[in-house]
Amino acid sequence: MAAIAPRQIEELPVPANPAPAPAPARVHWRDSLRTRMVLWSSLLNAGLLLVTALAFYGGARLLIVQNARAEADGLARQTVRGLEATVESVQVSGRTLAASATGVGVQPSSLRSLLVASLAGDPDIAGAMVIVEPGQLPGDDDGFTWYIRRDGTRLAEQSVADLGYDYRTMPWYVRTVAASGPWWSEPYANAATAGEFFATYNLPLRRPGDPAGAPAVGMVSLDIPVARLAALVGGADGDTGLQPMLFSPEGLAVVHPDPQVQMRASAADLASTAGGEGWQPLAAAIERHETVRFEHGDAEGDALGTVVLPVADSGWTFALTVSDRYFLHRLNRIALWVALGGLLALMAALWLARRYSRAIASPIEELTDSARHFSQGDFDYPLPYVQRSDEVGVMARAFDSARGSIKQQLHEIGQMASARQKLESELSIARDIQQSMLPAARAFDTGHMHVEAHALLEPATAVGGDFYLFSELEPGVLWFAIGDVSDKGVPAALFMARTVTVLEQLARRHAGDPAKILATASVRLAEGNDTCMFATVLCGRLDVASGRFQLASAGHEPPLLLQADGEASLLALEGGPSLGFEASDAYRAHEGVLAAGATLVGYTDGVTEAFDAGNQAYGDQRLLRALRAGDSAADACHRLLEDVRRFAGEAPQSDDITILAISRRREGA
Repeated sequence: MAAIAPRQIEELPVPANPAPAPAPARVHWRDSLRTRMVLWSSLLNAGLLLVTALAFYGGARLLIVQNARAEADGLARQTVRGLEATVESVQVSGRTLAASATGVGVQPSSLRSLLVASLAGDPDIAGAMVIVEPGQLPGDDDGFTWYIRRDGTRLAEQSVADLGYDYRTMPWYVRTVAASGPWWSEPYANAATAGEFFATYNLPLRRPGDPAGAPAVGMVSLDIPVARLAALVGGADGDTGLQPMLFSPEGLAVVHPDPQVQMRASAADLASTAGGEGWQPLAAAIERHETVRFEHGDAEGDALGTVVLPVADSGWTFALTVSDRYFLHRLNRIALWVALGGLLALMAALWLARRYSRAIASPIEELTDSARHFSQGDFDYPLPYVQRSDEVGVMARAFDSARGSIKQQLHEIGQMASARQKLESELSIARDIQQSMLPAARAFDTGHMHVEAHALLEPATAVGGDFYLFSELEPGVLWFAIGDVSDKGVPAALFMARTVTVLEQLARRHAGDPAKILATASVRLAEGNDTCMFATVLCGRLDVASGRFQLASAGHEPPLLLQADGEASLLALEGGPSLGFEASDAYRAHEGVLAAGATLVGYTDGVTEAFDAGNQAYGDQRLLRALRAGDSAADACHRLLEDVRRFAGEAPQSDDITILAISRRREGA
């Protein structure tokens, strides 16, 4: 029953003659507090040093990479400005030559003078050419085709017709006269350029006043050496970790750090090779003539940053790649020296930690030696450092206080052990007396009917508050009762003894009438009950011959009726209040018939409220399924108890368990 149990005397397992504890061995250095102090101090210092070094290295690395990217961006813009100045100068000279060529007519001397002036006015121009188709200008039937190029300190001149091919069929001429504006050619080298790579700026030649879409009457072209552009780009090269690149209008790598790529592959070729996926943004930027900045890696795993800038509207593109490895090389060397210095500092800190840990651990070792003597029972062994004012002195004084307290406690424990043994002996006698108050299993025969009464009681403590009773008040009449007293232990056992005595007296007085017995008992047990203890009781009377029974309940669990066919059900009784609170006559008798082959089972709440390890209660449904048809009273009691134990498993028993079974059958059945 749910009630507050009185405080029990705590058991203290103290042997009568304790053997002295073995002397502890000296602490191994691996388990020593000194070793742990040195180890943790070293680990802490190493961790702080490592975190600081990593933070410094990471910050420095980030700053260096950012500065390298910024410097590369500025240098790329500066280089592009130089390229734009050179290209723009050539384009201005080309537009001037084209405008002048149609304005002066087709006088050879005048056109030649324009060509010479173009070369003289712009040192970046290596050659100039003018082609005027015959009959396209007024008064001109022969046209004009002339080419002048620099040859060292002198000028080499010749007619275009002397170059050995028909210019009208050349792709560069066909494209120029069909174009609406000027364009730059891809780098080329031939006999006319003396084997040197040139890039040509080509302009269609139109009559004065003709719109841009009018038919061209010829063309003007100015040559610029690729070496001149490479010199402008190469100014950014050197042992700086920078890789300048110059790409033609169609993406050819005119300047590239890899000789196998220069003048042989395009940006699209680089992006399409195995491992060259990182160059795809470069190829896309050249195709769209736009500015792009992107991060990528090379085949060796080096991180690269590339900036791509178009050279004005010429179609040329400059790219500058900066390598993180070059800029971080010096940082890595500095980090290595810092790591070596930190390691030396860590070794020095380890040596110092070992020195001061010895000064701390030595007093503890001496106090441990004193404690070893205490464990052997030598409580008068000298205890050092008691007069010190630091933590060691506090520990020494605590040891001194502890050994005095241990002496006193050992004396008290001996007294408690004697008292406990006496209490256990008294509880054992009380348990035997309590068990002797309960009847043993019995059988009753009347006519051709055989009735068995059997009960089991398992207290949760040494003594409990559950009880059961049955007796033959007169021949052929069986009176029985089962009850549960609130609380546990000795108080419950005493109230149980009083309740059993009252019920047995009243059963004889009222001829086993359950309702009258409970009504009278409620008066008797409420008298002088200052502890407010109470008991739930199920009381019954059975006529062995006819099987008719009467039941009355004082707040007790409803009994279970197991029919001969195995059907089990709980009898719904109109119960009254528990015994012990106050006098009451609100007890009603329930009548029924215990048929041949049936069994009536009473139980306390220790059955239905038994809990398993998951704190789940046994409950009514498991109770109804536990019994089997044909079980005798003893079989029913044992089967139900085993089922409750199996359900609870390793969970401790929380309440007394009592089962009372009465079976009735015909003799010989």
